[in-house]
Amino acid sequence: MLTPEIKTNLILKEIGIKRYSLRPKRTDFSEKNYNFYQKGNVLAIIDKPFVNFVKEQQDLIKAILSSTRFDDGEEFFDKSTFHSQKELDEILINTEDLKFVILFGGVSCNLAFNCESIISPSINQLMHKQSLKKELWETIKNKLNI
Repeated sequence: MLTPEIKTNLILKEIGIKRYSLRPKRTDFSEKNYNFYQKGNVLAIIDKPFVNFVKEQQDLIKAILSSTRFDDGEEFFDKSTFHSQKELDEILINTEDLKFVILFGGVSCNLAFNCESIISPSINQLMHKQSLKKELWETIKNKLNI
């Protein structure tokens, strides 16, 4: 006696439809991205591309970087791809002119820098809580002796 499931599989097989299909294999499991915004000698590593932030959030990022007094110079933003911690370390070490790095939000904390760095709440959290902005400012002042 055939069960309904077996009948269904037989009928589908006869008309050329596979009931279950294999997923394509992903070969880039280790590929990771990080987004950054840099102004002068200050680097902000952010949790999403800079252009995806609304104007108020972009202005907040710029204001935070300006508060460090290392923000003289060009500003640019981009996304970098890396496959290993060693590869990322090489990318970050090659940015010799950096004087300060701020990691915003859910960005990996085990990054190595040749300069001072701090971990900050996400931009979204900073937009909604004044107390977090104050704590961040205090941390920047203490790290940079402003």
